[in-house]
Amino acid sequence: MTWEYASEERLAKRNAAYRTLVDGPNAEDIAFEAVAEVQPQRVLEVGCGIGDFAVRVKNELDLEEFIAIDLSPRMVELTAARGIDARVGDVQALAFDDESFDCVIAGWLLYHVPALEQAILECRRVLRPGGALVAATLGMDNFHDLWEMLGDSSRDQLSFCRENGLEVLSPYFEHVEMRDAQAMVVFPDSEAMRTLVAVNITHAHLADRVPEFSEPVSVRYSHAVFVARKAR
Repeated sequence: MTWEYASEERLAKRNAAYRTLVDGPNAEDIAFEAVAEVQPQRVLEVGCGIGDFAVRVKNELDLEEFIAIDLSPRMVELTAARGIDARVGDVQALAFDDESFDCVIAGWLLYHVPALEQAILECRRVLRPGGALVAATLGMDNFHDLWEMLGDSSRDQLSFCRENGLEVLSPYFEHVEMRDAQAMVVFPDSEAMRTLVAVNITHAHLADRVPEFSEPVSVRYSHAVFVARKAR
């Protein structure tokens, strides 16, 4: 998966498409609200990507410190250029002391991590008592009707998803809550659909199968945000 995040073009296009085409609750907004509710002073984002969410959190919340990490040097470079304290780092081995942060953000990251349990333990370790992990992820049926329309009925097998997130996080946190983000993505034309399919991590090969259509086409958007609290 390292190759996918060695440059920013595909990720930027995916993010832009989600923000402009979603009709209904947006998981990014739900995740931001969850972070704000913690009223944190020190925040760590793991897997920051190009820094969109980092900039929003840093600019809109009154924080003492915000640090973002990513495995990709290119993503760190882009995020740092936007005024964020960004560093190359691995969620499976965080280079921070115990109880350093009030909130850890993991947006659409944990299902990529080879050692998921170790990553969760590291997030918990660096949280102060009463702190929260805010982790956004996909549902197993996200875009499934789109992939079926394009002739692929297989489903991605995610280690951390909407369906199992409570089960995965509950052994490590005293309280875990799921905040659902079920909506529709509305494609106004075939070109918009083809563009998003072409930058999808697992289904880009289906872009040539997108048919021409003149009326908007809607597909399921299935995401969730988990808020996992560490005991005080």
